[in-house]
Amino acid sequence: MVLQAKAVFAGYTIERLLGTGGMGAVYLAGHPRLKRLVALKVLYDAFAADPKAHAAFDREADLAAQLDHPNIVPVYDRSGPDDPVLWLSMRYITGGDANAVLAAAPDGLPADRAVRLIAGAARALDFAHTRGVLHRDVKPANLLIEREADDGERVLLADFGIARTLDDTATLSSVAATFAYAAPERFSSQTTDHRADIYSLGCTLYQLLTGQPPFPCSNQAAIMAAHITEPPPVPSGLRPHLPTALDTVIATAMAKQPADRYTTCADLADAAVRALTAIPTRTAGRHRLAAEPATPLTDATANPHAHGTAWVRAGTTTSEPVQTPPVSLSRLSRRRVLIGGMVAVPVVAGVAAGLAAHRATVTLDGGHAGHAGHVYSVAFSPDGTLLASGSHDGTVRLWNWRTRQPDGQPFIGSTEAGRSVAFSPDGSLLAAGTGGQHVPSVDHVNALLWNVHTRQLDSLRMFDGRAVSFGSVAFSPTGALMVAGGLYGSVGLWNTDTRQPDAPLVATDSSDVQSVAFSPDGSLLAAGHIDGTVRLWDVRTRQLDPRPLTGHTGAVYSVAFSPDGTLLASGGLDSMVQLWNVRTRKTDRPPFSVDGKVSSVAFSPDGALLAAGSGNTVSLRNMHRSWSNVDIRQPSGQPLTGHIDEVSSVAFSPDGTLLATGSRDTTVRLWKLGKTW
Repeated sequence: MVLQAKAVFAGYTIERLLGTGGMGAVYLAGHPRLKRLVALKVLYDAFAADPKAHAAFDREADLAAQLDHPNIVPVYDRSGPDDPVLWLSMRYITGGDANAVLAAAPDGLPADRAVRLIAGAARALDFAHTRGVLHRDVKPANLLIEREADDGERVLLADFGIARTLDDTATLSSVAATFAYAAPERFSSQTTDHRADIYSLGCTLYQLLTGQPPFPCSNQAAIMAAHITEPPPVPSGLRPHLPTALDTVIATAMAKQPADRYTTCADLADAAVRALTAIPTRTAGRHRLAAEPATPLTDATANPHAHGTAWVRAGTTTSEPVQTPPVSLSRLSRRRVLIGGMVAVPVVAGVAAGLAAHRATVTLDGGHAGHAGHVYSVAFSPDGTLLASGSHDGTVRLWNWRTRQPDGQPFIGSTEAGRSVAFSPDGSLLAAGTGGQHVPSVDHVNALLWNVHTRQLDSLRMFDGRAVSFGSVAFSPTGALMVAGGLYGSVGLWNTDTRQPDAPLVATDSSDVQSVAFSPDGSLLAAGHIDGTVRLWDVRTRQLDPRPLTGHTGAVYSVAFSPDGTLLASGGLDSMVQLWNVRTRKTDRPPFSVDGKVSSVAFSPDGALLAAGSGNTVSLRNMHRSWSNVDIRQPSGQPLTGHIDEVSSVAFSPDGTLLATGSRDTTVRLWKLGKTW
């Protein structure tokens, strides 16, 4: 049946055709009594003519109507038992579907956006699965996108009208799913369960990342054969700039055997979020500190006696220059800088993980000034090409550590604008805590935000008319939110798309916030307070956990989640590093002490090392893991020394080969971390 504009069907007035698919056509239609438009899906006549299909549709439409979830398109009405045609009335989503979005990005979406869309679909699917309903036709065309003022965009999963209950064995949907996204077991007599939806979600993620389906064959027989026999495709093969960790995500989601896939759709989405900044899988706990010094980061053109840019291996008498890739962002100028050389450290005998037993140092070139004040914070860009540093001198600077040169002019902010710096997951934005009350020409902003590519400032406006100073910043794993913590226990959330406050200013009964961090899955927000507590928020509900984490006897200056999200590290004035079990909210083994207050803590990308900046040194701890718990935490070599004043910040590079430190002595230093596998 083909319906024309202005025709009346089941009381609805047809406005226009929205699209067609394997099951039927979808029309934009006016509700017969309410002044609103709906999406009216009308199935092809053949389905209504089949009594078994008709009964299955009635049953499954009822199930779909009961799925009340923010990421599922709601069903308003459906055909009755005696209707000659099967139809569903659903909410009309104005933003189109993921196929339409891909049409404007034929080579694939930005990875963070693709993962964000998949995460929404994953929540919808898991909700349906817990209620005994399969989707069985997950694909880009069924991911509808709605723009929202509060959080940018939201994905809603459509077409649950062809789903079936988990204990059913055969319905019309067993042959109706789109072949390009169907799990291998769909083409056999093997029982199909929720893991078929996980496979299809993996196929959909692959297409969002690359712009094409997993097996772009010319006919259905070839597609079926590919799903059954060919290995999962590799997204980085089509888009080399994608994190290779996403290859593993696709391989797991699209495993031929259901038992080898993720257990839930949320597991898939969480793994994809972690993969955005992950390094290739390595054997945990096999870090060593290699004796591979490099020259200081200096401007060789300004000092003819400066060291060259070659790597020098300990124990050798020659050096070979390393060809570095082109800088992703054009350098706007060359400014002189003092950034310390990469220094390796000695090993403590008997320490696990086979640490190297050598030490090599590089003489620092003190003739080139970079920051003119205390370096509060350092952070690597997600692709590892840039290092940001923020200082008491009111500037945030970008360095290309490979070329040992500054990347462009410094960002000028307010007094102490660099209290904290953070890159967005896609590397396009750089946030900084203000430290002061305002910046020149921009009164009463709460935080600073720069576009890394254009170097333009985007100030984030105040909450509730108040100009609260926010000194600590972080981005959510998908980049949709930015958080800042500051005075009086204040925590602010901003939507990074709209640059508008995402939630009212959250004021607790505790003191100033010194550090904030999102959990790897984005569900939790941790804040370290000057009163010695660590507090947790549920990001989805914006609710504060009433149980503060207590154990420090002084201010908590830094918090950091482990890459797998199971641990939360905190360090503070009491010279202690606490490790908390995120699930139980209890300390995980006794805390360990260091010399001096702990200003910063950070986990390596693979979770094998924990770095703690204290006094003028950095301590490294091995984090060897068993399947269920942390069983060894030993010092990983002697503390890194070289700064002549307090270490304020530590940060690992995305690939885990470098550790950057910022200090009150106005310098940034880089430490080369070697690996053994």
